[in-house]
Order: sequence, then structure tokens, then C-alpha cells
Amino acid sequence: MFRILVPVDFTTDSINASHYALALATAAPQAQLLLLHCFQDYLADADTDASAWEITPSEAVTERVINRNVTEAENELEELYQLLRSQAASRNAHTRLERAFIHGLPEDVIVDETKRFKPNLVIMGTKGEANISRSFFGTVTTKVVQELNIPVLTIPGSYTGTQLTKVAYASNFDQADGRAIIQLQQLLEPFNPQLLCVHISKTNKQQDQEKLNALKEKLAKHHSQASINFTLQEGDNVADALQTYVKEQQVNLLALTTHKRSGLGSIFNPSLSQKMVLESEVPLLVFHTSDEV
Repeated sequence: MFRILVPVDFTTDSINASHYALALATAAPQAQLLLLHCFQDYLADADTDASAWEITPSEAVTERVINRNVTEAENELEELYQLLRSQAASRNAHTRLERAFIHGLPEDVIVDETKRFKPNLVIMGTKGEANISRSFFGTVTTKVVQELNIPVLTIPGSYTGTQLTKVAYASNFDQADGRAIIQLQQLLEPFNPQLLCVHISKTNKQQDQEKLNALKEKLAKHHSQASINFTLQEGDNVADALQTYVKEQQVNLLALTTHKRSGLGSIFNPSLSQKMVLESEVPLLVFHTSDEV
């Protein structure tokens, strides 16, 4: 069974991500989709051992506010769960939906829940650069990406489509590229998309072309059934060149591989990786490898 974990905070971005997740789940023969809300009590008093008769009037007000916020969040989670459940039923999909409401810091809860739920994929909504302080990427996604060994799919807040006809994998001629490309094919098999493999060449075009040909031959030898279009794209700025390529080729999803040791700096330095996630107009799928750079 294919399992998808979707952290939600009820913003438009996370709700949008949950709908994208449902589209993936309902396309699979059998799938399990878990909606996870991490509730953090910013108003809670640090001293939780105080007896009821020691609570001051202001503390009583704070407690009522917290209880109201918890109830509202639980209701929002239930409404979203019921909405997706109804949509899944209308598609006659064999999708099992669950929801979890857990108190704690999102960056800790998400990692812990992946150990329990064991998802094949985590899907998270991302905001634009103007809202980086509140975005998952700003604080939570960085930690999640570094600690998880499973693919993480980020959905831009402005992205509303679910079509998957063209998918591109950004190669840096890493030894993990072959595994990631095959994993990408298996993940998106129900959609049968056209798969593109692109490398952004900044300096030695001839050498890069030889490496691209070697990757093509390697995949053809071990996975003869794979149908992939290989392209070498010139560009001084990797992130900008990839975004241009995505627009020109009308790509629906971009994938790349990161290293455990280097975080998001596998094919980009951290600042460019951050720019890619925040400014990408299409979903970005991040694979992970523990191989040393």
C-alpha cells in the first residue's frame, strides 16, 4: 500500500497540498493518506503543575482561549478530512484516509510521525518568499528534509493543477541519479508521464555531454524499458536555467536529489536551493541519499 503523509496547518497552501496529495493517492491502486496537524500552544503557561485554585483570572482567560483554539483546530481538521473523504468516494478510489491531531512542534512531530506511519512520500505546501518566516521551508521543511530518508514533495501555494504529463529530473551526474530516476518512474507510474532528464551545464559542455550520454547508457543497460529524454541545457545560474527549462517544456513536476550530509546543497548551494523551492512555479520532489558528496 502506498502511504502519503500531509502536514496541514489549514492555510491555503497546506489545503492545496492536501488536494494534490489526494490526486496522487486516488491514482494509485491502493493508497493510505494521513492528514497531520501539529498544534502548538503559544499561549500556554510554562507552569502546568499549578492547581486549579492557584489559577489567576488572567490565566483562566488564557486557558479558555487555548481550549477554544484546540477545538477550532480539531474542527478544521475534521472538516478537511470529511471533504477529502467525500472527494475520494466520488472518484470510486480505494484510498484509505486518516487524520492525526498531535500537540508539539511541527518539525519534531512530523519526523516522529513518519517513523510510526512509515510513509512512502511526504507532501508539504510552501509559501512565497515574502512569507518565508511562516513557511514550512523557513523552519520546518529544512529540518524535515535533513532528517527524513523518504522523498518530500513541496507544492507551491500558487499551484492548483494536478496534471502530470511531463516530469523533469535535474541531474548533477551524481551516483544516486540512476536510483532516483527509477524511483521517480515507479512513483508516478499511474500517471505515465513523459520523463525528461536535464543537466544545467555551466562550464565544460563537451564533458557534460559525455557524462549525460554515460547516464543514458547506464539506464538503458539496466532498465531497458525506461523511456527518457535526455537534455543538456546551458546556463550560468542553475536555478534560473531550471525554471526557464520548466516553463519552456511545460513541465508539471521537477525532481532532484539531495545528500544527507550536504542537505539541500547537492546540485545547488543552499541559497540557490532555497530560491528554487520558494520560487518554483511547479511542484518540487526532493529525493534523499546518504551517500557522501
